[in-house]
Amino acid sequence: MDATTIKLVNLLQQGLPLEKDPYGILAAQLEISRSEVLSRIKELFQDGYLRRLGGTFNNAGMGYTSVLFGIRVPENIFDAVAAYVNSFKGVTHNYKRSGKLNMWFTFSVADPAEKELFVQELQERFKITEIFEFPNLRNYKLNVFFDLESR
Repeated sequence: MDATTIKLVNLLQQGLPLEKDPYGILAAQLEISRSEVLSRIKELFQDGYLRRLGGTFNNAGMGYTSVLFGIRVPENIFDAVAAYVNSFKGVTHNYKRSGKLNMWFTFSVADPAEKELFVQELQERFKITEIFEFPNLRNYKLNVFFDLESR
């Protein structure tokens, strides 16, 4: 990565400006064109440096309930269960882990009945019996910043 891309990554970690043209603002800060900013971001995704660029919202403030799930999924159906779970728009952070509970993900819904239907379908469709819910009782926001310019 050249110095401009490194600075772009640092700026992206701090958040996009909440303005009409956030990429234009980044371009001005970097002294490059808006199209160059977008091209560099595309390359960062293609090269695997970025996985996601988007907002983080206060689910509770928007009327949603968030639950962390830990479930035990037989290895032979893991990919099928992951594809099913990931098909729900309220699912984020789905990870495979070692141990008894080998799939962990968060699920946010506005209607608790939607969560119950989701769990019921998991049980019926995949015969999964070990599903544990860990409701979000308190939010913790960690501001992680990897300063690439000072390395």
